[in-house]
Amino acid sequence: MIRVVLTEDTAGRSEGLRRILDNSEEVEIVGYALDGLEAAQMAVQLRPDALLVHRRLPGIDGDEVCRLVSVAAPEVGCILLDEDQSEKALRRAMSNGARAVLAPDGDVGRLMETLRQAGALTGVRHSSNYQLAVDPARMPVTVGLISAKDGVGKTTISVNLATVFARRFPDEVVLVDFYAHLGDVAICLNIQPRNSLIDLATFATDLDAEMVEAALETHESGLKILAGCSTPQPVWLDSLSVPYIATLIGILRHQYRFVFCELPPLLWPASLHLLSRCQQVLVVANLFDLPTVRDTGILVSMLRSGYVARDRLKLVVNRSCRRDAYTAGDLEQATGCKVAFEVPNDTRTVVDAFNRGIPFVMEQPTSAIAMSIARIADGLIEELRSVNNQRQDGEAA
Repeated sequence: MIRVVLTEDTAGRSEGLRRILDNSEEVEIVGYALDGLEAAQMAVQLRPDALLVHRRLPGIDGDEVCRLVSVAAPEVGCILLDEDQSEKALRRAMSNGARAVLAPDGDVGRLMETLRQAGALTGVRHSSNYQLAVDPARMPVTVGLISAKDGVGKTTISVNLATVFARRFPDEVVLVDFYAHLGDVAICLNIQPRNSLIDLATFATDLDAEMVEAALETHESGLKILAGCSTPQPVWLDSLSVPYIATLIGILRHQYRFVFCELPPLLWPASLHLLSRCQQVLVVANLFDLPTVRDTGILVSMLRSGYVARDRLKLVVNRSCRRDAYTAGDLEQATGCKVAFEVPNDTRTVVDAFNRGIPFVMEQPTSAIAMSIARIADGLIEELRSVNNQRQDGEAA
């Protein structure tokens, strides 16, 4: 049923229109406004599918009503009733927020088709896509993990952090390995992938959700995995173009609430595009040697030069121990960022977990290293919750 608020510019003027709508099985008149201010108030209070508003109304005119409703109740379709059907009148109405301009005594078929379109548009509010777009608690989140050098333990953090999220948010988490030459995510989870990131790139121009879902593997934790490659590719970088990555991430964000992306220590157009789309970017480093500290500073500087906002970038010190040659303070001075998280050095636990293909957050959840990963998850979730609360407060204001 299409819910409509009807207006009247002069007494009895809309009686014929009212009879037409009353006799329609598709329409329910939920309000009848006698002046412009009342029309705007009814639109806001009743939230009909359509407001049939005469251009000349007592008080404020139809143009002003459309302007008010387009701001206060944008989901209400304002249909302006005006004898002037010129192109100039149409442009003016559209600029004021009207969806259509019809003659007050015009064709009934055109009127009904316009009302059906307004009703169909309002129905979008009940779709899953609408809920994803407007509900901060359901908005998809992309988390990128990158380092300035290989060998700092980024895969350790990627696999275990994504696993923590997968167990907290069942069926809502996917991890993509962008190491399309020698990626270790699959082997660390004891998975032998049938398809991969590179395999999907072959179908980049025709990529759809069904193809992406078929390429994913499922870990026992519930975590979904897109492996980097099933067979190492010497020219893998050429396959990862910006259009392909943009399409892939768009599909994954539509299907999953959390998309984790492990990136190699390389910056190319596709990786920069991906990082710029991430809600959080974790830069992983250790404090073993000067080159790592220095290169991490260079990487952070490059990311912050127009790709990743300061508040989205988090420094993670991995394998932290008292024997490190450098301190967290040294890394902060090199990068200009505070260290957000530290993961203790526990080589035995990490190597054993990797060799067995079982994330240590599952097998040893109370160990110091597993609890440090849980704290990273807690921190990210809390920050996302804070951002969502700020959005809701802004909307309420």
